[in-house]
Amino acid sequence: MDSLQDAIRVIEQDQMDPGVLGRDVVVAAVDEVVRGTAAAYTKQSASYEQAREAAPWKWDEYLTATLLERVRSRIADGSLPLGGATRWRMLDVGAGYGRDVLRFAEEPDIEPVALENAGGFVRYLRRAQDEGRIGPDGVMVTDMRDLSVIEDGRFHCIRVHATLHHLPLVSHGLGADAAVAGFRRVLAPGGVLYVLVKSGTGVNVIDTGEGLGGRFFQLFTSASLRQLLERHSFSVVQMEEAVEPRSSGNVDWLFALAVAE
Repeated sequence: MDSLQDAIRVIEQDQMDPGVLGRDVVVAAVDEVVRGTAAAYTKQSASYEQAREAAPWKWDEYLTATLLERVRSRIADGSLPLGGATRWRMLDVGAGYGRDVLRFAEEPDIEPVALENAGGFVRYLRRAQDEGRIGPDGVMVTDMRDLSVIEDGRFHCIRVHATLHHLPLVSHGLGADAAVAGFRRVLAPGGVLYVLVKSGTGVNVIDTGEGLGGRFFQLFTSASLRQLLERHSFSVVQMEEAVEPRSSGNVDWLFALAVAE
């Protein structure tokens, strides 16, 4: 695949006529999207950190509180057994420079693990690890489509905050479907999946005004996100939409909590 635009043309064709294109063609398109996204975040990892720290959004705090309350209540009522563990394990997918995983590491009942594939962000996470702010097993460097190194049912919670929308909805079980299938496998029975994605329709290259340039986004409707999660045996228990005001323009968000029954 020669460029991101070539990849998008393949993805759009596959979305219009699922399964017509060969699997290898779709694989190449998705790989190009993933490569380009990781490169963009690596190139501008410092400016992204500044943008996120300079403009925290109150809804983020609400989403975090909602997630923690849901997991803790399921543990308390026996819906999510810990099997003798003293802390519950959270996988933070697309952890970036570690703002949120470091916050979760301060909670006495959470054992967080950061998953990241952008080299620039991995350096931030390794530094935090060296400083003892993240545990020795608290950083995983891999693509969210490939969780093969993780055993079945390892995590009690998986948090995918503004990450899944960098994978397209395509055929052959690839892209977003490959990631969600992996989440379901490594999530313990009764575990909680948190997803935050950009809301809308179709795919696009969007410059969010954070110094990262244009990046690939798969936009989701409430129906398409629900269908994706239910395809992989998740039960959606909460879904909300919100609009985030930014200087570069408003951003429409879609949030879901789902349970691995």
